[in-house]
Amino acid sequence: MKRSLPSSREPFPAPFRAMLEQVLRHSGRVQGARMQTLRSRHQTLQQSGTFVGHRSYVKGDDLRRIDWNAYARTGTLFLKLLAEEEARAATVLLDCSPSMGVGTPPRWATAQRLAAVLGGLSLVHLDAVAVQTTRGATFQGRAALAGMLDHLAALTFLPQDPQAVAADLQRRRAPSRVHWISDFVDPTATERTLLRLRRAGCRVTGWLPTIPDDFRVEADGWRLVCDPETGREVPLRVDVALARAMTHELQVLQRQQQRVFAACGFPLQRLTLPTETFDAGRWMEAGWSFRR
Repeated sequence: MKRSLPSSREPFPAPFRAMLEQVLRHSGRVQGARMQTLRSRHQTLQQSGTFVGHRSYVKGDDLRRIDWNAYARTGTLFLKLLAEEEARAATVLLDCSPSMGVGTPPRWATAQRLAAVLGGLSLVHLDAVAVQTTRGATFQGRAALAGMLDHLAALTFLPQDPQAVAADLQRRRAPSRVHWISDFVDPTATERTLLRLRRAGCRVTGWLPTIPDDFRVEADGWRLVCDPETGREVPLRVDVALARAMTHELQVLQRQQQRVFAACGFPLQRLTLPTETFDAGRWMEAGWSFRR
């Protein structure tokens, strides 16, 4: 079986985009989502923070937050931003390391689609979402969904230091609600990054899109294994003993990942999402905790 970096292809085909629209349209029906939505509405009605500015109204924004005085002066719709509202945003931290591109099926395509779902939910239910990789981009309002998908689709593999990315989040004062999508292949680096984010006051949820290769290695003769750092393919003979040893190491890695997140006080979600079928029901069932 060949293990190589995936060829570039459209991560968001038309069936996925149609499914995403359906997921976002009915996201209030997900377990726990309606309560959170109602809480957000209550906070909006009770807002008493310091006025910090305006942003342009986009279709889908809460009409109760429009500054009608500004509209009377300019004829343009603006939303008032209060200091407390700056927290009504989220950061999607997407790991673009070459290791995300290995596996059958490739983990990368699922990670991009998971980022699209989490980012889309943030656009619908919050004020903004910051998509952070080796560079950051911020999107506001429901109308920014297409631009966010284009941004995610254009991402390429680059060596990534998660601690440097966390430092950049701190420097830019990115939203403190962080959804970190990665394979978390280095538990030590993961722990250091989580501790840094925790010191910065961030609340992190780890998302690990799983693939069959995460759980078991089959003894199936010779394989071409891709070095994720160099891209070189080298032949490797996988016999029963090696397959058993590699499967054991995978189990050890999973336990280490769980321990690291638990020690830092953050949840780690492992998701096995459909890779070729874009049925909203199956995706919502697999990702019932999208709104956590």
